[in-house]
Amino acid sequence: MSEAPQDAILVRGARQNNLKSLDLDIPLNELLVVTGVSGSGKSSLVFDTLYAEGQRRYVETFSPYARQFLDRMDKPQVDSIAGIPPAIAIDQTNPVRTSRSTVGTMTELNDHLKLLYARAAALFCQRCARVVRRDTAESIYRDVSVRARDAGDPRVLISFPVPVPPSFSEAEVRALLERQGYTRFVAGAAAPSTGAGGPPAVAARTAGRRKRPRAAAAAPAVRLEVVQDRLRIGGTERSRVLESLEAALRV
Repeated sequence: MSEAPQDAILVRGARQNNLKSLDLDIPLNELLVVTGVSGSGKSSLVFDTLYAEGQRRYVETFSPYARQFLDRMDKPQVDSIAGIPPAIAIDQTNPVRTSRSTVGTMTELNDHLKLLYARAAALFCQRCARVVRRDTAESIYRDVSVRARDAGDPRVLISFPVPVPPSFSEAEVRALLERQGYTRFVAGAAAPSTGAGGPPAVAARTAGRRKRPRAAAAAPAVRLEVVQDRLRIGGTERSRVLESLEAALRV
């Protein structure tokens, strides 16, 4: 008999149950359906021959100590099977009595599929339907340069958010940041806490003056927007912009 090709399973002389010396070639890496009338030998071929031989050969690769803990299947009645990989079989019975069980959870493939989608798939934003990408200082610089040029080169603020821990007040966090050299904050950009049930405090700008929020609605900020640098892209060296962006991304 010729050597088995790389892309097919060669079955010769399958006689399991009601199979009558069946010879066939089954291509690999394809979705195949075995169909036929009741009693034609579908289960005998798929489960009792192909799956049994694939599982038996896979178990044989383990050490004698490990094999004693694994289910071992009898060798099917067949002259030869060549090119068969390790097999996974899911029959029609559901051993897990829950409506949430799927083929992915029963075969433990879900975790591997999550890794596959995380690495190979493209992530889209649920709100704007745009592709989510990982930004770097270089990519941000290119994007901001184009937008600043189209807008007439306005002054740009490079800032980063700093959460306020529950055990600290906003003033304490500001003092810590000021000791590190950060003395400017974006006015009105602090995200307030809603508290037990009241609405968040809102700070608005009217004619250059800042309105104070009502005392009843006032709440401590949970995030501060800290200014890393202020500059105009057109009149600033590229190295300074990249340095400021990298510093903001590191915090």
